[in-house]
Amino acid sequence: MDSLAAGVKEKATMCSTNPFEDAETLEQVSLESMENGGENLDSAEKSGVIGKLGSELTSVPSDSEEPTSPDGQKSILQRSSLGRLSSRLWSGLRKDGEGKQEQRKSVSEDQSDRWRLSGSELTSVPSDSEEPKSPDGPKALLKRSGLGRLSSRLRSGLGKDGEGKQEHLKSVGEDQSAHRILSGPELSVPGDTEENKSPDGSLSPLKRGGLGRLSSKILSGLRKDGDGKQGQMKAVAEIRAEEVETPPKHKEPEEPLSVMEIHDLINKGVLEEAHLHLLLLKKELDAETSKTVQEGAQSELLRKTKDMELLCGALRDKLKSIVKDSLNNAEDLLTDAVKIIVEEDKKEHDPSYCEASCLKGPQEWKELWREAVQEGVRERIASVPIAKREDNQSWLAVHLALLGKSIVDDLGSVKIMVQKCYPQDFGVCDTYVASSHQAVSSHLQKIMQQKLEVNEWYALLNWTINCYESDKIMGNLVLKPEVNTESMDPLLDKDTLENMKTNYSTGLQVQLKQCLENMLNIESEKNWETEDEPEILNGYYHSEIQIDITEMIHRYVATSREIGTDLEERVLCTCSEELKRFSRQFHNTFMEWRTSSSNSALQKMHSIAYINSFSNIKTEMDKYKEKCPAQIEQLNNELDKVIQDFGATLLADFIQETEPYFKKLMTKRWLSCEDDFEKITEIIENHSELYKKMKQPCFQKCVNDIHYNAVKGYITQIMKKNYSCKNRKHERAAAKIKVESEALRSHFDDMGTTSKWLHSAAQHLSDIIGVKNKKDIKETIQPLFSDFPDISKEHVSAILYFRGITKGPEKQAILRLLQELKRSPDTNVNRSRLLFGAIVVPKTNACLPLT
Repeated sequence: MDSLAAGVKEKATMCSTNPFEDAETLEQVSLESMENGGENLDSAEKSGVIGKLGSELTSVPSDSEEPTSPDGQKSILQRSSLGRLSSRLWSGLRKDGEGKQEQRKSVSEDQSDRWRLSGSELTSVPSDSEEPKSPDGPKALLKRSGLGRLSSRLRSGLGKDGEGKQEHLKSVGEDQSAHRILSGPELSVPGDTEENKSPDGSLSPLKRGGLGRLSSKILSGLRKDGDGKQGQMKAVAEIRAEEVETPPKHKEPEEPLSVMEIHDLINKGVLEEAHLHLLLLKKELDAETSKTVQEGAQSELLRKTKDMELLCGALRDKLKSIVKDSLNNAEDLLTDAVKIIVEEDKKEHDPSYCEASCLKGPQEWKELWREAVQEGVRERIASVPIAKREDNQSWLAVHLALLGKSIVDDLGSVKIMVQKCYPQDFGVCDTYVASSHQAVSSHLQKIMQQKLEVNEWYALLNWTINCYESDKIMGNLVLKPEVNTESMDPLLDKDTLENMKTNYSTGLQVQLKQCLENMLNIESEKNWETEDEPEILNGYYHSEIQIDITEMIHRYVATSREIGTDLEERVLCTCSEELKRFSRQFHNTFMEWRTSSSNSALQKMHSIAYINSFSNIKTEMDKYKEKCPAQIEQLNNELDKVIQDFGATLLADFIQETEPYFKKLMTKRWLSCEDDFEKITEIIENHSELYKKMKQPCFQKCVNDIHYNAVKGYITQIMKKNYSCKNRKHERAAAKIKVESEALRSHFDDMGTTSKWLHSAAQHLSDIIGVKNKKDIKETIQPLFSDFPDISKEHVSAILYFRGITKGPEKQAILRLLQELKRSPDTNVNRSRLLFGAIVVPKTNACLPLT
């Protein structure tokens, strides 16, 4: 038994230089011990051999207490073929007579298990696909894995009775060389380089592979535990936990890769490794610079320098591309890029670093980063969808809404995802916010270069002034506290905003003018040419044009107020000017239609409707008088003129209709005929009915106007001296004048006249004309003059002529009395009550001059 243990120890010592071979040789030694002496050992002796063997080989300490696998020790054990091999070895040792048979069976099974191993455990063949076979069969495939080759040699060593030990030693030696070749990314196990070897020439225990430690801990578990199976499971669990907690460190290369290989790494995004090789390459280049200058090998140095510059440019371009597309790139890729930028930026500004450690370029690294951020933000803003006007009239409003959403989404992603990839002092959010702010400003100015319509100018102004800094975009809760709108500069400068407002006001004036002209055309086609009566609303004639105009102006003013009071005032001035022009154009167009129309009643109806409409417009515009007093005052004056002109057409209609009948009064026929005066009263009644559908205050003015003109027309007939009442006819004339005066008074009182001072005019004339004694006429002159001080001697002479007094001392005495009354200092002519002063007495029939 001692010789057996010595042989095992010797084997273990020979294979201790390689962790993979260490494990396989351990299996070989165990199997050979079973074949050579297993049948002659009882159970106690077998346990002793294993225990002694374990104490000789277990030299790797456990770094920490390894955590148990989530699926238990058994599942961890099953992941390792070596674990299963050790389990079967142990069961083979326990079975007295069947050890050799079980031993060979376990080896055979483990070879099949190892064939299926995949991933980072033992082999590079993917576990989720069928392994491709090599042209020369499974044997060639086995050679891809050091463990596979080791297993095949184990099997061949076991098969040969006398030559097993020699073949085993040979396979161990070959596999050590093979594992040196396979070290690196294939199995991620370090080779036996100089720095990995311990002072005695073997691998350092801490740097051996997981399989080496696994074998030692399996044997240690077999020795320490009474139950071998539990020991195996615990050992495997400890090794698994240790491998998870201690990730392999990236090994710095001793020599740089070729230029093409480094370039490929950059293109593939293996940035950290590419950066290491690039630094090494620069270090070599710097070292060769002085040497080559002395030797004169300038061409080679220039070539290498050119290659170095190209690689540095490629790395910078790659990093810039990653930063530009930060919101779409994987977090790991961005993190690697940021590490390089931070490291190089630190070297640029730290004089303690040597020149070879810094990859200098045409611009500083942080400036490169900022430029990449700015370009990325500009590209994302430019990529926001924008439709064509012919496809969507609201194209700009839709685009600006999408732009706002894109800004919030992107800055939110920067805050949540991108920012954590950078150092805290990098100012990532501030840089992105500033870049976005600048990019949006440039984007809006680019849009302004187009020929925009008024609604598009408004959408641009409203978004810039009201939406951008509101809680919809930059003031959104998602972006706080990283984004502070109070500290932001204006999105557009003052001159640009002023230009936008000017363009909006100009466009609004053009649009308003076009809209008003369209309204006029609709009114003409709908009501005038078709001779439709105007609508009656709440008992008054009504035109829809007033609603269209006032609603449009209110809308313009209200929307402008949302942008700013200065724009509101500007829009009010624009609307006032355009409405002033339109009101006069409307009246002129209406008068043109009147001259071509023969429907007098329809003309009067529409005149009253437009008096009401423009009166309402004036009332609505008066609401803005405090905002633009001068412009509103000018507009009101123009509207008053237009309303008066519409009223003048009604008065002209009344005069035109009554004039033929007034001319027949104060004649011989008049004394005996009632028809003419009755026709006048009929016309007055007709106008009265129309005027009832006119709103105040225009109604009152129109009633007073026709009342005045009716009285004036009546008195004018006396002043014409067409008839003189002789032979006591003056009494009949006076009585009739009195009756007709009362009729006029009654009609106009019913209409609501406020010109009651007119009622006495005809009554005074009746009193003068009806006096029987000529000498008593002087007594009637005083009351007439008191009510109508504008009466003249011509008017009194005309009245005396109608009375039948054409000459004589009585007439002269009356005229002298009038002159005395006029010279009285108490005489005061009320210019608002001029009646006789508006009546012209024909000179041809003038009375004789005073004597």
